[in-house]
Order: sequence, then structure tokens, then C-alpha cells
Amino acid sequence: MATVFKMNVNRRDSKVKAKKFRNEKLIPAEVYGPALKENKHINIPYKELESMLEKVSETTLIELNVKGEDSEEKFTCFVKSVQRHKVSDQPIHVDFYVPEEGRKMNLRIPLEFEGEPIGVTQGGYLNTYVHEIPVAILPSDIVDSIKVDISALKLGESLSVSDIKSLLPKSAESLLEDEELVISVIEPKSAEVTEETQEEEITEPEVIQEKSTQDMKEE
Repeated sequence: MATVFKMNVNRRDSKVKAKKFRNEKLIPAEVYGPALKENKHINIPYKELESMLEKVSETTLIELNVKGEDSEEKFTCFVKSVQRHKVSDQPIHVDFYVPEEGRKMNLRIPLEFEGEPIGVTQGGYLNTYVHEIPVAILPSDIVDSIKVDISALKLGESLSVSDIKSLLPKSAESLLEDEELVISVIEPKSAEVTEETQEEEITEPEVIQEKSTQDMKEE
């Protein structure tokens, strides 16, 4: 089961410009999803949001306790997207997605590789192609990561998506092709270099400059 992060937030008046709230160190956010009849507008104190973003990931379950003037609601959701300032890189808006139970959602689950491959002890090195696997999955089956034992991999051997599908949660459907490589142990290159190879490395290719829009117009 995914890690759960709890947070108390306040309702936001959507008629008030977001800039006003940001000047007060409050970050506007939206809570939406198929389980809701309408979007919920909230504010999150900047420091609390920064702390949350340091601790959560795409697979972290978030319990929002939304307080209004005379009401209080709770939502179970995930961080869908974070908009950041182009210069400062500080968060300026967040979207939270509330899934509908029994309906799959798309997200990426990190892969956690365990063990030292036999091929690495033999002088090879690891080449990782997929660090997180995109899946369609029921909210109740979401996990923080998927552990993959790679200790048995020998020189020249690899794991593809089909090799790790059995490790996915019950309802998870991989969104990658079965033959796509996940990780492999690459054999070390030979230290001997032929004269022909040396010449190829020394010879610099001819540089072909791309024509600018102005050059094309002049032609």
C-alpha cells in the first residue's frame, strides 16, 4: 500500500486573484477528479507545501482535510501536477487528483533494484533503461515502489518489461511494451584498439552548417 501523507488546508475563494494569495505566502491549489461533482479550491501555506513536496511522490496517498468557514471535508487524493515559477522554481500552483474507487488511474511506479548482479562482479556494468514503470492501476493497489532482484543477472543478460510484470500489483496493467528493456549488464569493452579504430576516432567528421531562415530567403 502507498504511503499516506495527511495535511490540513483551507478553502479558497476562487473569485479572488491568485496573486493576492501568493503575496500572503499561500499557494493556490485545485482538488478534482471523477469522484467529485465539482472542483474544490484550496490554499496551502508555502512552507507546508514545500515540506510536503519533499516527502511525497506520484504514488503517495494524500489525505486532505479541507476546512471552510462553517464546514469541513476530507479527500483522499494524489499530487497530479505542480506548476513552478520559471525563474525562482518555487511552486505557484498544485493540482490534486481524487480517483474513483473501482476505476483505474494512470501513474508511474518507481522501480527499486536490489542485489549486485553476478555480471557486475565479473567486470560488467549496469545499464538502466527504465527507472519507473507507467501503469493503469486501481487506487487501492498503488504501492510506493516495485522491488526487482537483479542479483542473478550475468554478463550480457537483461530484464525486459515481460520479466517484471509478475511483480506488479494485481490490478496493475503495464503501459510499456513487453519487449522493452528495463535493465541489462553490459560486457566491458576490449582494451585493445586497432589502428583502424584509432584512425576513425581521430578523423573528425565534416561539419555541415544548417541554413538559417535568412539564407533560405536569399536563395
